[in-house]
Parts: sequence; structure tokens; C-alpha cells
Amino acid sequence: MVEINLLPQQYRKQSEPSAWRFATYALIPLTVAALLIPEVMTATRAGELRRQIDSLNGEATALTPVNREFGQLTAEKTRLEQITAIANQLREGKTYWTNDLAAFTAQLPTGSGVAVKSMTIKALDANALSSLQQTGVYSGKNVGREIDLTGSASSQQAVVTFLRTFETNPKFGVNFRSMQTDAATGQYSFSASVGVVQVATAATATDPATPGNAPAAPAAPAGTTQGGGSVN
Repeated sequence: MVEINLLPQQYRKQSEPSAWRFATYALIPLTVAALLIPEVMTATRAGELRRQIDSLNGEATALTPVNREFGQLTAEKTRLEQITAIANQLREGKTYWTNDLAAFTAQLPTGSGVAVKSMTIKALDANALSSLQQTGVYSGKNVGREIDLTGSASSQQAVVTFLRTFETNPKFGVNFRSMQTDAATGQYSFSASVGVVQVATAATATDPATPGNAPAAPAAPAGTTQGGGSVN
């Protein structure tokens, strides 16, 4: 069948489809695509993120026992470090009492006319040593332990000789305390401390009695002076 347009020529163009109408028809799918594409991409990205979250949650769940074991090992490490620190402190502060006693006994002069009545060994910390050195006691000697002793002697010179035996030995130092005379017997009683020089850590294990620092010039104890005096 043939269609014939009987409208006048000036009206025929108005009845024909215009370019704007075609553009409008083409714009609709573009608009729909512009709206749907971001939505699709967002949904896809959200799905990927959800899958990643699920995967990470699964890994976290699987690592829970490992994390618990790590916490236990960390706590055990801390406990062992504390024990090791205490052991190191004890080792560094280890006192060789038997060695000190043997060295002291070996140094005792024979036939000195001095009898030791009592003897006590004690540790001497750095603060106490510093205070004593400020008064001239143990000058130049790194004394780590003291042997407190009391004794009696037949004469004042016997006490002086006895104490100088230790004072001139670089392994020891002397802190003279007191001396009195018994008028009835003519005997001298005295008290003093013999300091044991502390050796370096490297030498402690092999020879605890090894001398430390070089001794200063010895100071002699005084007759009846209390404290760290000198005997002349």
C-alpha cells in the first residue's frame, strides 16, 4: 500500500520526525546507563569488600590459637627475663666467704702476740665504702666485704704490727676502731675491720682474692682513738 501525503508542502515538514526527537530517544538509554553503571560498580565493589572481610574474619579466627600461644610465650619470656635479671644480680654480688676467710687466715702473722676473739664477715656496699673513703679509710681500695674482729694483744706494738700486716697487703684494707688497756692484766683489747678488696668480674671466677686497685699509702691506727684512726 502506498501512502500519499496530501498536506500542502509547507506543512509536510512539521509532520516529519525532527532530529531533537531522535536525540531524545537516544538520550534515554544513555541516562539509564549513566545511572545503572555506578550502581553496578558500587555493588560489585561492595561484594568484593564483603568477601575480603569474610576472608579476613576467617583468618583471624584461624589465628586465634596462635595469638593465644604468642601471648603465653610473651608472658613466659617476661618471667624468664625477670628470673635471669635476679640471677645476674646474685651472681655479680656473690660473696666468696670461704675464700675470704682462707686469705685472712693465711695472712695472720705467727707469734704476733695477738689473739683474735671474734670475727664477723659482712658485705660493704658502694655508699658505705664511699663514706669511709671520704674519712681516709680504705683509700684507693675497692673493698667489697669487711671482716669485723675483736682481739687481745700483749702490747700496743703487737696490735700495730698485726694491723699493718693487712694494711700493707694490696688484697686488704684496715679500718681501726678502738683499743683499750686492762690495767689489771696489762693486756690490750682492740676492735677493727679488715676490708677485703673486691676484684674485677672477669677475675672473680678464677681468683676471688686477686687484688683490685693499687693501695694508697697505709695509715697506722691510733692508740685509743675511736673510728678509722691510726696506731703509732
